[in-house]
Amino acid sequence: MASRWACSASRIRRSALLRPIDRFGRIGGTPGWAGRGGLRLSGVTLNAIVKDAALRAGLADAERYSAHGLRAGGATTLADANVPTGKIAEQGRWKPTSPTVHGYVRAVDRWKDNPMGKAGL
Repeated sequence: MASRWACSASRIRRSALLRPIDRFGRIGGTPGWAGRGGLRLSGVTLNAIVKDAALRAGLADAERYSAHGLRAGGATTLADANVPTGKIAEQGRWKPTSPTVHGYVRAVDRWKDNPMGKAGL
């Protein structure tokens, strides 16, 4: 199933990456999909998946984990890869002037410009 998902995900260019899967294993939006609702997972569903994974992993305070880390981590990773802030905002569906997206970019800049890193620490 994971290899099928990865193959399908590699072809996604303009729509949601995280999609629902019907009870037959068909990905939302593909031919024969028997699901209901939209073609992207809802925030509620993503939060439930993240919390369940945290519980199964035995993480302390697993109930405190949420899907926010996926969005924040994605923005931070893109900023670390020198993707322009406007493109990060577009991908994350933030306004280009959003203080949120700029906060993630500044967080990366703080790590890149950390003087202790120059000392090998």
